[in-house]
Amino acid sequence: MTDWYGWAGTILNVDLTNRKLSREPLSREFATKYIGASGFGARVLYDEVGPEVAPLSPENIIIIGGGPLGGTTAPSGSRYELLSKSPLTGILGRSNGGGFFGPEMKFAGYDLIIIRGKAEKPVYLWVNDEQAEIRDATHLWGKDAWTTQHLIQQELNNPDIQTLKIGPAGENMCFSSCVTNSLGRAAGMTSIGAVWGSKNLKAVAAQGNKWVKIAKPKEFMELCQALIERAKTDPMYDIHTKYGTSGWVSQTLYKQRKADLDALYDKSLACFGCAYHCSHFYSVKSGKYKGTAGEGFEGFHGGLAAGVGITDPAFMSQYNNLCNQLGVHICTPYAAIAWAMQLYQDGIITREDTDGLELTPGNEEAILTLVRKIAYKEGFGAMLDDPIRGAEMLGRGSDEYIAHIKRDSSRGGGGGQGIRRGPGGNEQAQGLGNLRTNLYGAVYTRRGAHSQNAPGTREQYPDEHMRKLGKERYNDPEAFFKPNSPDPVNARWVYDIENIFALCDMTGACRFASEQTFNTEGVHLNDFARLMSAATGIDFSPTDLVEATERELLLERAFNAREGIRRIDDYPYPFHYLLKHGKEHPRFDYSTLKFSLEDYDKVLDEYYRLRGCDLKTGIPTQEKLESYGLKDVTKDLAHRGILPP
Repeated sequence: MTDWYGWAGTILNVDLTNRKLSREPLSREFATKYIGASGFGARVLYDEVGPEVAPLSPENIIIIGGGPLGGTTAPSGSRYELLSKSPLTGILGRSNGGGFFGPEMKFAGYDLIIIRGKAEKPVYLWVNDEQAEIRDATHLWGKDAWTTQHLIQQELNNPDIQTLKIGPAGENMCFSSCVTNSLGRAAGMTSIGAVWGSKNLKAVAAQGNKWVKIAKPKEFMELCQALIERAKTDPMYDIHTKYGTSGWVSQTLYKQRKADLDALYDKSLACFGCAYHCSHFYSVKSGKYKGTAGEGFEGFHGGLAAGVGITDPAFMSQYNNLCNQLGVHICTPYAAIAWAMQLYQDGIITREDTDGLELTPGNEEAILTLVRKIAYKEGFGAMLDDPIRGAEMLGRGSDEYIAHIKRDSSRGGGGGQGIRRGPGGNEQAQGLGNLRTNLYGAVYTRRGAHSQNAPGTREQYPDEHMRKLGKERYNDPEAFFKPNSPDPVNARWVYDIENIFALCDMTGACRFASEQTFNTEGVHLNDFARLMSAATGIDFSPTDLVEATERELLLERAFNAREGIRRIDDYPYPFHYLLKHGKEHPRFDYSTLKFSLEDYDKVLDEYYRLRGCDLKTGIPTQEKLESYGLKDVTKDLAHRGILPP
């Protein structure tokens, strides 16, 4: 295949240990089988990083992947994927980012960058069309992410150069670290920033002067325009484009502080080629944080209200900027600090433990101080960098205050669960939310995430709308009105949302443009098939794309199986604890649950059937793997003695 459409057609290999770079052609078979970005990454990570590889060792790798719709006019074709073995969880580490880096990498001519080894001293990678070089970054080490970007652009004499970089948190190999691009975009989960720090890799800078070739440009452009116009008629469009994720991830914050949010926002911002502009440029115009300005914060900040008792968007702006500068994932500090505040309230820790800080809900200065301490692993901050490991160090029953899934407590274990009282100190264990979203959060291969928000949970869609949607998708008008039922439709919903999100991640499109954010008028499976066919010139059917997403997810589950993940790890934390210890968690009120363990088991079984996994272990079966062309994976699992019978 001499001409590539959609794909750039080239892989860049980087050997930091020997300071060598090489380019290799992308194969047509590999491209059509794994599509791009997360699909490419899952295959490479499985092949190169086994259970014998420590996450922070030179043998771990960094994968930066783009998709065939990235850098095109496809709705929100701005995304890129980062993959490594996660230092936080010890399993699959995968993070997704937006902004402009992904398209710029495509314009430079690369679908995939694979970084191996470890540099002797700090370096950064400069990718400029066919030219790529490893450059000294000693002068950048210790600098925050914003300063790093400015200095690289200044050094290369171009303010339009796009960068991925780590801040002090990544340099210090913090479990809370992330990789940032631009000034307010982050590939934030699974501690991949720590892998960069372990390799002395400060940044990757890219600029390209090519365009992505489209096989059928007229058809592709007309389809893209029609999809964008169609999305504008969706009930979610107005609130999403005005408030971003603050309008639907954090309904409480949005309702309580709508006027404050309006006062902060100055203008809308968008990633490359995006008509949905869910971000904003904001500035604080009065009060103690006056002058704070930056790219808009996400709905994740609702966790500040739930965990540490602060709802002031001006403070959230300050917190957001600090995390972005230090290269800290915004969820991790407030979850850890909320844990510490509960320990402080209950007298398990005192000011002698907290470096003299008074950890009472609403103490803004203490929170900002602890974020800095976390990034630099200073004093009490070193323990907060990962509460699970911190609790092992501290003891005193502090582990009983933590909920987690797959060793990640940065979101309270997923699905809204938490083993702590509210900020006011009232005795209330938070419930688990509903069965459906907890199933999604628990079986997710990297761990729980905000994207598990489900159709039917948002007030923008009236009941009659959701009944029509249930009838169309599942032949059941009540499909979205029984989230705590053992009905197989809940497993089917998880299966479907995993597939559509995997398709977004493989192609380089944003999940927010899909049918799972704009429930009726977002990009559907059939639309993706038409986009991919017009872009690449290859006739992709919806079935072809579902098979590709299944193949990726099977690879991810097989990767985790090699690392010891089993069925017990696919349960919400209180059930996980119950099954592991044979008794109820001492600090969780099981009477608050809206669904039973028996009902959860029924839906989990159904999910495994759909996904092709063994009911006892959750590991993909030989039959399923080989039906998707993964016979080599079955041989590997069989050799290790973990292939289900």
